[in-house]
Amino acid sequence: MTEAHARRWACGLLLTIALVAVAGCGKPAEHEESAAAQGADRAQVVVDVAAVNALVPAALKDKLVFEKRELVIERGKRKTTYTIAAPRGWVQRSTMFAHLRADDRANMLTRLEVGSNCDGECSPKPWQAIADRVNFAPRAAGRKVRKDEAGPGRRTMVAVVDSGGARTTDVVVAWWSDGAKKYHTCVASLGEDFQEAAPAFDRACQAVAIDGDD
Repeated sequence: MTEAHARRWACGLLLTIALVAVAGCGKPAEHEESAAAQGADRAQVVVDVAAVNALVPAALKDKLVFEKRELVIERGKRKTTYTIAAPRGWVQRSTMFAHLRADDRANMLTRLEVGSNCDGECSPKPWQAIADRVNFAPRAAGRKVRKDEAGPGRRTMVAVVDSGGARTTDVVVAWWSDGAKKYHTCVASLGEDFQEAAPAFDRACQAVAIDGDD
């Protein structure tokens, strides 16, 4: 190999190394950009506790106060945190589910539940139709619907539900994204003592931040 050939070979090797280094640096940048985008999505969820408390009826303000809470669920190595305006003093009895119960024997039917649903295998599906079948149609059939609003990727219903001789006012919010492997719901079932607070629970369920696998 001549000296000129050697120089050209060395230059080519250095160029190849440089290109590989640049390509390698691009992958973390793309990952960081994706993580930043996910963080931005979470940041867009504003949990406005004051706005929720403003909707609590005067007669209930002494026993229903919302605060910003993190409901953590753990299933094996999977961990998810739901951040929501939730009633102070309500109890999450299991870390398997983001479910809260009123700490009051007289209000056993009253609860607030946040979670996801795959409707079987977790894969992209027509979530709007599934949410209607699972969450909304059963509550709307033959019952008093106080509110039913739908928009892109979201639906909200407030309905009076009679079940087994018991009556609750149910607030149901479902939301989804095209191509997602599951959809999410926030459901408040309110017994007689809390039924007038339905607008407050509606407002709370509209802003749920999710961080994790659920």
